[in-house]
Amino acid sequence: MLILILGGSVFLSPNNYAGSAQSQSHTVYLPLVSMDIACQFSDAEQALTELLLNDPNQQGATMQCDPILTQVARERAVDMGTRDYFGHTNPDGYGPNYLVQQAGYILPGYYDQSDDGNNIESICGGSSTPLIAWNRLMGSEGHRTHLLGLDPFFAEQTDYGIGYAYVPDSRYGHYWVIITARKRP
Repeated sequence: MLILILGGSVFLSPNNYAGSAQSQSHTVYLPLVSMDIACQFSDAEQALTELLLNDPNQQGATMQCDPILTQVARERAVDMGTRDYFGHTNPDGYGPNYLVQQAGYILPGYYDQSDDGNNIESICGGSSTPLIAWNRLMGSEGHRTHLLGLDPFFAEQTDYGIGYAYVPDSRYGHYWVIITARKRP
């Protein structure tokens, strides 16, 4: 069988040998999935990303989007809105450290390994714009230290993911999640 990948499509066809009774070929189109798609942010997420990356006090020098962290951040924002809670631990008792590892992002062993552990997430609820959310986060010493990498522990967290969800009938309506982390070396 010959397998050929062209322009994101996969073509499969059987080998046609001389004298072969089987001379049919089949074409199968499969989507080509790119991990970079997860880092294509909505306008709101992109605006918050720019605030995170371009803050003059940012100490995470070479920050890069991670598709797993982005996926978890988006899922966390939607989950808080749809299950109408606001916190680093979801109603099932799981925190962001556990959730990103379940999604395939392996944190260093010295990070909190408990089910409700959080060394990586900042959240904001109720802010209708990225700038309002950012300003509220910067008004909290713990979130500011985390997001700007003002402590060496957080400065080494150069992978990030951002999620935003608007859930109109929920308590806060707008949910913002920023996850920064470092993969296990």
